[in-house]
Amino acid sequence: MSDDLKDAAWEDLSPFRMDEETIHQVIDRAFGCTVTWNAKNGQSMGVWVSHVVMDDQVWLTTTGNRSKTRAWKRDPRTSVVFGDQELGSVTIVGTIELTYDAELRTRFLNKLFDRNGTNAPGREAFLQHMDTEGRMVGPLTVKKYITFDPRKLVT
Repeated sequence: MSDDLKDAAWEDLSPFRMDEETIHQVIDRAFGCTVTWNAKNGQSMGVWVSHVVMDDQVWLTTTGNRSKTRAWKRDPRTSVVFGDQELGSVTIVGTIELTYDAELRTRFLNKLFDRNGTNAPGREAFLQHMDTEGRMVGPLTVKKYITFDPRKLVT
């Protein structure tokens, strides 16, 4: 096979897509994720954040004083990247809807505490530090998934 044909084969990455079960495994196993937004000047930005799965949706947290929060209020579009060393990567392309709802925030933070396997006696201190009026949470609405399963590579 010519080098041109070999290179063309890499243009179609559809054989490396994940099924829905593997997508959820990657999201569940990821310790955190990278979220993106665009600054007012158009500069794309990204940062690592914590996430949880609640009500079959990925939820994120932020505080009102963050640049990503201001950007998401202007334009809720985002891409969120999860990675797992064995299973590969999942990118959610979608939107986020943030809320200051205290009940949802506390529920999110309790799930985050449980997911991180932190010792039970630390829950009260964790919630006291994190469960503040300035903290927002919100679900991602998925437009599409972009996935890559490295286990499907052919050598």
